[in-house]
Amino acid sequence: MPDGFDVFLSHSSQDKPAVEEIARHLRGRGLRVWLDKDELRPGLPWQEGLEEGVRASRSVAVFVGADGMGAWQTPEMRAFLARSKKEEIPVIPVLLPGCPDSPQLALFLEAMTWVDLRPGLTDDGLDRLVWGITGRKDASARPVPAAVTSLRRVWWNWGIALSLLGILLTLAAWLLPRSPEPPPPPSRPAIYAVRVQVLSPQGLPVTGSTIRTSAGNEPQRTPDGWWEVEIPAAKVPAGGQITLWAEHPDWRGNRKDLRLGADPNVQVEIRLKEPESWLRGQVVDEEGHGLADARVSIQGGPPGETITDPQGRFALLLPVPPETRVRVRAELKGMEPNEPFCFAGRDTCSIVLEKP
Repeated sequence: MPDGFDVFLSHSSQDKPAVEEIARHLRGRGLRVWLDKDELRPGLPWQEGLEEGVRASRSVAVFVGADGMGAWQTPEMRAFLARSKKEEIPVIPVLLPGCPDSPQLALFLEAMTWVDLRPGLTDDGLDRLVWGITGRKDASARPVPAAVTSLRRVWWNWGIALSLLGILLTLAAWLLPRSPEPPPPPSRPAIYAVRVQVLSPQGLPVTGSTIRTSAGNEPQRTPDGWWEVEIPAAKVPAGGQITLWAEHPDWRGNRKDLRLGADPNVQVEIRLKEPESWLRGQVVDEEGHGLADARVSIQGGPPGETITDPQGRFALLLPVPPETRVRVRAELKGMEPNEPFCFAGRDTCSIVLEKP
């Protein structure tokens, strides 16, 4: 029966944990094991499954534990003994841990040589069990499948190749010229002196500017028109980055992000932006009602023109600093135009138009 089982494991339910462990060891040695838990299909009569297992197995191991043999083990043994007379089927009593020193075996088992596993699942005990199952005393002599032999040969060849590769890489690391070690990072000075020049949008130096910094002492004006800030290294963030801001009443301010390193003396320029501010307001009639579609423009100053919305509101973006005084002209057909002064950057420019 080339497709059968090497051994049928006959046991009582009380000994099932120990027998399952033995089954695992036997399968690890390449044996095909019949164990009810693994072979009896749910939903089918289990008695027929047992009979099929008996017919398909080339040997039987009868396990005897602390409680002796189970009720179903005797019929199983009788079936194997009947086969044994015709086919020389090995019937192997196996004494499990906890089995009494003088086990009470069935009469038909007393004549069989048993395997004593009462000291535990030792290699010697398992070797004897494999001997009884296979008829080969040296368990290691069990033939290895050709696929396993081929796989071992592949792994062996890979192991040799990887070992040689490791040796070659080691030699190359020693023989090839090595790149010099990178120099240590430069140390930071104890204090930085940062000089700042503020420029107009056209790139010309300006006076009347102010600056501030994210770290350091109070900026000081120098005689040549620059600003100078002393920044202790202890106040510099870990990444070395600081920010400088420049402001001027005639232009929009700007900023400069700076990363401090090993140089203690740093010079930077900050160019201001063109001025910009919003002029917002409303054109109304004599009774304070908003006048829609009125034309609003700047007179005698920077260009700027818009039309009021349905509520008479307007907004002009002017290229002048906030608080710059500008003349604003509002006109609407059928109304007298008006040119009051307003201040850029405010939302309170109110222009009243009257009827002629």
